[in-house]
Amino acid sequence: MKIKHALLAVCAALALIGQTASAKEVKIGMAIDDLRLERWQKDRDIFVKKAESLGAKVFVQSANGNEETQMSQIENMINRGVDVLVIIPYNGQVLSNVIAEAKREGIKVLAYDRMINNADIDFYISFDNEKVGEMQAKSLVERVPQGNYFLMGGSPVDNNARLFRDGQMKVLKPLIDAGKIKVVGDQWVDAWLPENALKIMENALTANSNKIDAVVASNDATAGGAIQALSAQGLAGKVQISGQDADLAAIKRINSGTQTMTVYKPISKLADEAAKIAVELGNDKQPESNARLNNGLKDVPAFLLEPIAVDKSNIDSTVVADGFHQKSDL
Repeated sequence: MKIKHALLAVCAALALIGQTASAKEVKIGMAIDDLRLERWQKDRDIFVKKAESLGAKVFVQSANGNEETQMSQIENMINRGVDVLVIIPYNGQVLSNVIAEAKREGIKVLAYDRMINNADIDFYISFDNEKVGEMQAKSLVERVPQGNYFLMGGSPVDNNARLFRDGQMKVLKPLIDAGKIKVVGDQWVDAWLPENALKIMENALTANSNKIDAVVASNDATAGGAIQALSAQGLAGKVQISGQDADLAAIKRINSGTQTMTVYKPISKLADEAAKIAVELGNDKQPESNARLNNGLKDVPAFLLEPIAVDKSNIDSTVVADGFHQKSDL
């Protein structure tokens, strides 16, 4: 019996040592496209809180919408000896070399919300982004089944912007082909900035003598810029316009009737799940995936979450119920 107890004690001690060894402090470098946007501030705060609760340490840097800055920030994180890089890319086309450098150092790479193309990344987490585009177009078509549409794409170097457009066109193309919808303009908004969207919308209104019935804006920042231009012409609320991200300003615009809808992507779920995945990668574990997506180099294991269309009718049951925005702030 004594021998048996002694063996049990030894096994318990070894198990404890094993647990301690596996629960190392994972160092995560989080490289964010642009913290000037409200959306990414929320992601950062939720991600850092969750990762730290799992025993990780997180270094965060923002590239403020500059690809050279982001590359040098990632190199800086590699030099700091992080275990995992979590990257929200400004330009998902230009990071293959710096990621190859990270991989040579044994660093795992998680692409957060935007795919990084032609690079040896370990995992990708996002939403079903084609579905986002479908929701945007479907919402507008329900209200304006025929008329003049202006397409306002996102940043031309953001892979997601292309996916949103693919989803939008799934809904719009049959109606365009049938002659019900006429596309009177199509432009992409550099860096997703509202001031760029404002100029584009001003020019579009001038070019079309204000005869625009719907604007397929790919996010809330660009929708906000477009609505500013529409307001100046007395058209805010008369022209249907989509959005995405459920920014507070957008929810207020939906309440007041100047924006038609937004797409809410439950960021708390995304950021929480990403933090868990990053810590698992840092501990050399393979995270659970529900999809595989080809990034031009390889099939990347991915975890995709479901987006939610929000209009005036379901603000309380979505963004307010989730605590994403407080009712008092609306």
